[in-house]
Amino acid sequence: MSFGLMDLVEASYRTTRIADRQCDRVLQRLGYGARYLAARLAIARSLSLKDPPEPLDGDVDWAKAIRGRQLFGDGDMPNAWVALIVEHAGRADMSRKEFQDLVGAHWRRGAGLLTRDWEEANEDLGPFVARLADLAGLPADEAAPVPGGRNEQDSGDVLASEFLLPVGPVSTDAETRKDVVFPLNAPGGSPHMAIMGGTNSGKTYTAITMIRKLREYGPVPFLAFDFKGDLSEKLAGDIGAEVVSPPRAPVPLDVLAADADDDIAVGEAAGRIRESIRRIKSTKLGGVQAEALLAAIQNVLRSRAAERPAEIEDIARALSTEYQRRDRKHDELVSTLNELTQFALFNPRMPPGAFFGRSWIVKLPQDGTPEVRRLIVNLMLDCLDRWLNALEDAPIVEGRQSIRHFCLLDEAHVILRTRLPALSNLIRMSRSKGGVFMLVSQSPDDFEGQDEGFLDNMGITVAFNTQAKAGPTRRVFGPGFSLTEMGVGEALCRIRTETRTRRIAAWKPET
Repeated sequence: MSFGLMDLVEASYRTTRIADRQCDRVLQRLGYGARYLAARLAIARSLSLKDPPEPLDGDVDWAKAIRGRQLFGDGDMPNAWVALIVEHAGRADMSRKEFQDLVGAHWRRGAGLLTRDWEEANEDLGPFVARLADLAGLPADEAAPVPGGRNEQDSGDVLASEFLLPVGPVSTDAETRKDVVFPLNAPGGSPHMAIMGGTNSGKTYTAITMIRKLREYGPVPFLAFDFKGDLSEKLAGDIGAEVVSPPRAPVPLDVLAADADDDIAVGEAAGRIRESIRRIKSTKLGGVQAEALLAAIQNVLRSRAAERPAEIEDIARALSTEYQRRDRKHDELVSTLNELTQFALFNPRMPPGAFFGRSWIVKLPQDGTPEVRRLIVNLMLDCLDRWLNALEDAPIVEGRQSIRHFCLLDEAHVILRTRLPALSNLIRMSRSKGGVFMLVSQSPDDFEGQDEGFLDNMGITVAFNTQAKAGPTRRVFGPGFSLTEMGVGEALCRIRTETRTRRIAAWKPET
């Protein structure tokens, strides 16, 4: 070949619009949200046949292209995909264009084969997955878990290693010129991170750099909330995350999971879910409203069944029934819930252990209402808190805490303003469970009003240029520092295990 692997990774790939629609239906059946996953499955399905796929004509209705970085994944995955495709073709003298066309042809053929496999399985997910496992030569007990199935991991795997993260691509002390490294799980430290800065300050760029480095240590399950859309574009392919964007692609999480046979568990879960709903608006609930909402949630959780998990829409209906029972007229709370549940935000296919054992980016576009975005984040963080903090402590290896799950909350000020108890619990208590949180926000001001010691639980706090008040800045970084004086790519950095605040160069502008 007259081109290298990086040429293929940076190239774009496409198939026909019909095949792309068939892949969309595969995603819906499997409960996944990332388009590239269906494309990979289709290509693999086509490669299971010995004959080459029929070439694509130039005059076809093309679907939207996918970058090779997303299609083939990261690490050693692109090497494996290219080797499989070239070996199947039986020739290595093709041009890059011929390779792209061949990928598109496999993609189209595989989409048709998957559609046929689904029909032959009588549209039953179990036999469909068994069929694919059989084609791959996997024993039944090694087949990929079916969403909601019994073979899903519910306890959370852990990754034991020493995690050393640079603070951005440059990460040098402005005074000593020495490298700056954050020891994520060092003894006596905290793994949590807060990165702040104004628009175009480089805070998200720095966060992505640190996440990519963390991913090099191993496949830590990852959850990110993406309010601007840049994380989905820049990060999903690198870390193997599936992207969902409710309501167009509902989150496949049983967000209301609770043991219906345990009255204490139902009561505790109902109270927390009420808090998540209550805090989507700044106005407080009245006493009767709060009681009615709690009773409605408890009724829904008690009536849930294994074959029919509870959904948010059920709470809206139960609240209307509870109001009727109390002879109370519909008010703003009922109207708000009815409005928020007119579209399906969650599809409860996967229990929390299975969902949080994978990597996801939840895209929350600005065309949705702030209440919808807050409801999704609040409920998911509460579900994560109930699942993660109920697990046994993650192992400590050579004094270092093992890592079980990583959560990134971009534009964190949106949720910080709600003062959600679940977020505070996660920051204060999840370290021993292997939880890691990165909060990306605009200013130290955003953390004012949080629980006492909220920022004290951060292992590292980084702040770029921003118009922050002197008081919060002084409380975080000490006296004598001003964030309005930071140059391009410069930031203040406070690491919990160190005694002083550093002024660092996190990144440099391209020249």
